[in-house]
Amino acid sequence: MNCIIPFTKDIKFGTSIVEITSISLEHEYTVNDHEILGNFIISGDYKSHEVSVNKEHFEHVLPFSVNLTTRIDTDSVDFAIEDFTYEIVDNDTLKVNIEYSINALEKREEVFKEPEVEGTLDELLDNMDLELDSRNEEEELIEEKVSEENLGEGDSEMITEEVKEENRDNEITDTEQNTVLESISKEDSFVTYHIHVMKETDTIEAICTKYNTTSSLLEEYNDLSTITVGEKLIIPDVNE
Repeated sequence: MNCIIPFTKDIKFGTSIVEITSISLEHEYTVNDHEILGNFIISGDYKSHEVSVNKEHFEHVLPFSVNLTTRIDTDSVDFAIEDFTYEIVDNDTLKVNIEYSINALEKREEVFKEPEVEGTLDELLDNMDLELDSRNEEEELIEEKVSEENLGEGDSEMITEEVKEENRDNEITDTEQNTVLESISKEDSFVTYHIHVMKETDTIEAICTKYNTTSSLLEEYNDLSTITVGEKLIIPDVNE
């Protein structure tokens, strides 16, 4: 976000203004997700009579607001006065013209990419076999590290956590394996399957629409009565 905004205001004094002898401009503002709110503070001295040597003080608070059309990083806002002029109008009004700039970084929306696994039954089962092999290799690696370094029980636990941390991104739990294996029968080998991870905003109707399926077909492969956020749904895509 980068813009320059004009601001004009007529300030009626209620008395005659012959001369502005001094004037200053200050500002204050706050920022939220929807707008920038603030005040311009105009103050100074003026003469109300030509022959008078006395000066009278004035101070006026002029509120302003800027509606934000995009979300910005509130910590990155840079507010600056670019120009300030004034003139006396009708002998009793001070007309101020202010140009101010606002520079800020826009917030980037994080796009959630839904993890999905697609493929035939044989491909899914092959992938699961690879995951199981990976878990076995992890256990063997832990045993080798403990044996080679002659570590005690506490150190063994530390090695276990290190190895698990390295492989956590590719980890698949026993429960997930059993759920998928129990839900898919071998006679469905001609079917392509989608695996959908449930989010808080998901509904069965929306999922049926997205994958062009029915709730009755989903129930054949999933227990819809206990489904929770983060659980994986198996969705068959039968090519007739």
